[in-house]
This record gives sequence, C-alpha cells and structure tokens, in this order.
Amino acid sequence: MATIPSALLLFSRLPVLGSVKTRLMPRFSEAEALALHQALLADSLDLLRHAADAANASTWLYLSEAGPLKSVITSHLGACRILVQQGASLGERLHQAFQERFEAGAKRVVVLGSDSPQVPTSVIVRALESLPKNDLVLGPARDGGYYLLGLSRLQSSLFTGIPWGTSQVYRETVRRARSEGLSIASMPAFYDVDVPDSVVILWDELSRRHGEGSSAIPASCFTLLQEWARQGKLD
Repeated sequence: MATIPSALLLFSRLPVLGSVKTRLMPRFSEAEALALHQALLADSLDLLRHAADAANASTWLYLSEAGPLKSVITSHLGACRILVQQGASLGERLHQAFQERFEAGAKRVVVLGSDSPQVPTSVIVRALESLPKNDLVLGPARDGGYYLLGLSRLQSSLFTGIPWGTSQVYRETVRRARSEGLSIASMPAFYDVDVPDSVVILWDELSRRHGEGSSAIPASCFTLLQEWARQGKLD
C-alpha cells in the first residue's frame, strides 16, 4: 500500500536580536528574548523531526526572511529543508506555503508555529492521520489563535479576512470553515510561549516532567530555563 505523501511545516521568525519575542520585554532583555526564541525553534525542529519519523512525512522550515542560522539551530535541522515565507500578511504567507507543498505533490499538509514545542509528538501524528478524512485539522492556542493547522487540499478562504494577531483567529477560522461546509478535526488546546507569564508556565511544566522522569522534555528550553531559574529570573 502506497504511503500518502505528507508534509510538516514549521513557521518561524529568523532569529535576529531585537526582532524576536519582543513581547517578553522589558522583563527579559533582547539577548534573553533571542536566546529563548532560538531554544523554542531548536526544540520545535526536534518535535517536527520526531513526528515526521513516526508519520513518514517531509519537513520544511519556513523562515520569515533569508539569513544565516547559528549552529544552535542548524544542528537540529536534520533532513528539514529551509524556505522563506512569501507574502505581506500571515494569511498570504500561509496560503503560499500550503500551495507550494500541494503543488509539489503533498496530499496532507500540517503547519506548526515555533512557540509550542511542549506539544506531544503524538498530537502532530494524529493531526496528520486525521487528513484526508477531514478537510482541515486545527490545534487551538489558549490565546485565541492556533498552534497547528492542517489541510487535505488548499482552502484559500481560510487565509483571507482573518484578524491575524488577535484572540479571534481560531474562532474566525472555524466560523469560516463551517460556512464553507468543511469538515474539521480538533486537536487539544496548548499555550504559546510568547509572553513572560507563559515562560514561567513552561518552566513549571518542564520541571514537573523532569521530576516525573519523563523523556518528553524540550531539551533546549529546559536547559535555558533551568539556568534562568537558578538566576532568579523566573521568580
């Protein structure tokens, strides 16, 4: 039985000092915000790779712009190929990425953000497996957006007129999908790590996992936050 071609995409900003994780400031410095962004990206690449291995999928890193990556990131790429996002808005960039992968022969495509590396690999695999039995799959983020979006064919209406960057993104995407008569599979809700409180929440979760002896720990984030905790930055 032939394997259905699957693609896993990771959307991320290029790690550049002063232009990533700006909502962490002023509690954290620009250098600390960059360090966390790089840790999140590294762990998200690991998550992508593990899910791809389990689901026999290709992997793609879509960066916000072209530029060099440090070894702290490239060492986690594996077979992941790098492309640059195209478009003026997030909707246009997502639409273009999905279109590229479908035109290249993929039958199911799932895109992830780089702010939720604590999501279990099994959730990503389940998202892929829900396609093409469903038109789309969504993983809601607790801030009202989504950390995961998957499609079994291009649905252009899901990328236009969405209030990107607001707490209405997930709700409006679901409303739009239902109005189009699309079938939806839902994944569990998770949080994005993009504001100071969410950094503390992540540290608490990873500390708990570590104490329980879990092997499912985003290693780069754990190492960084462990050091920050020692320095009293997470009190």
